[in-house]
Amino acid sequence: MELKELFKGIDSLYVSYKGTPKAGLQEHLEEKKKLAQSEQEKKQALARIAINDHCFEVLDRGTKWYSFILVDNWYHLQISGSKRQKLPQVYVQISSELLTCYGLDTSIQELRKVINMLLEKIEEETISRTDIFTDFVTDRELEAIEKVSWVTRAKKTHKYWEGDIFTGWTIGQGGDISARLYEKTVELEKSHKDYLKELWEKQGWDTIQRVWRLEFQLRRELLAQMAIHTFSDLMEKRNDIWKYCTHEWLRLAIKDTTINRTRWKTDSVWERIQDVKFDDGKYTGILRQVNKSRIPSDKTLFQNGIGYITAFAAREGFENVDKGTLNEYLDKAKNYLREQTNGRDEDYLKTKIDNKKKKYNRI
Repeated sequence: MELKELFKGIDSLYVSYKGTPKAGLQEHLEEKKKLAQSEQEKKQALARIAINDHCFEVLDRGTKWYSFILVDNWYHLQISGSKRQKLPQVYVQISSELLTCYGLDTSIQELRKVINMLLEKIEEETISRTDIFTDFVTDRELEAIEKVSWVTRAKKTHKYWEGDIFTGWTIGQGGDISARLYEKTVELEKSHKDYLKELWEKQGWDTIQRVWRLEFQLRRELLAQMAIHTFSDLMEKRNDIWKYCTHEWLRLAIKDTTINRTRWKTDSVWERIQDVKFDDGKYTGILRQVNKSRIPSDKTLFQNGIGYITAFAAREGFENVDKGTLNEYLDKAKNYLREQTNGRDEDYLKTKIDNKKKKYNRI
C-alpha cells in the first residue's frame, strides 16, 4: 500500500470584506452587545440577531480591531461597524464542518448573502488565511522519520507524542506558512468531527487504520506573494499552492552521506503526497446538511440527563424509569426550584431557556 489518499480539500478559510456598513448597523450591534454584557440573564438572552436564515449570538466582547463578534455553527464574524477604519469591515472564519460537507463554492456563496445584509458598496473580498490538506493511510512508520530528513525553508521543527503514542510533526509554526503532519484519528477523539469517518469509509478506510493528515496553513502575506487575493484566485491556484508547499517549501528526503541535503532524493511516500491533485473531481466531501445552530448532541443531552434521573430513581426507591418516575422527578424538581427562587420558578426557567436558545442560535 505505502500510501492511500482518503480525502483532501480546504479545512479552514478566513475571508475579509471591505465596504460601507449599512445605515444603523453599528447602533444595532452596540445595543445587542450591551444586552450581552448585562448582569441580568433576561437581557443577555436578547443578544441575538437574525440575518437571512441565520440566528447569530452577539458576544459580550470584541477584539483589538473589531468591536463586535457574531457566531453560529457556520460562521464566526468579526465586525468593525466603523466607516472610517482602514482595515476590512468584516473578518470571517468559515467552519470546517461547512467546508467539508457543503464544499467551497456553497460555503462562500452563502456567506456573501450574509455580508450583503451587513455591507453596501462592497469593495473587496480577500482571502486572509487558508489551510489546505490531504488525509491518508500508510503502512510506513512515520514515527521513524528523523528530523534531518525534513528538507524545509522553515526554522522550527517539532515532534509530538501523547504519552507514549507518536501523534505528529509541526514545521514552521507561527510563520506565514506552516505545516502539520498529525494523526487525525487521535484528534477526532477531542474534536468529535465524526462526519470525516463517513468520508474516509467511502474511500476504503477500514475504521481501524490510523489516518494521518498533512496540512499547510498559509497566511495573508504568503498568499499575496502567490497572487492569491480573491476566492476565484484560490480556486484556480489550489494545485499551485500544493506544489509550492510540497516541492519547494517542504520535502521529506531519504538521508544519505551528501552534505547538501537539498540534493537528497525525495522519499517515495512524499512523492505520492506531491502528486495529490485538487481539481480531479474526487472526494468532494458533500454528504449531509450542516445545522446553522450550535445545538448539543443527543449524547450530551441524554447521557447526563439519564444519569441524574437514574440517581433520583435509586434514591426514591423506584425499580425502573417510566412516566411515573419522570413525573415524580419533575414535580420534586419544580418544588425545589420554587423554594430556591421564592416562587419565581416559571420566570427562572423561561430565562434559562431563552439563554440556551441564544447559545444554540435558535429563534
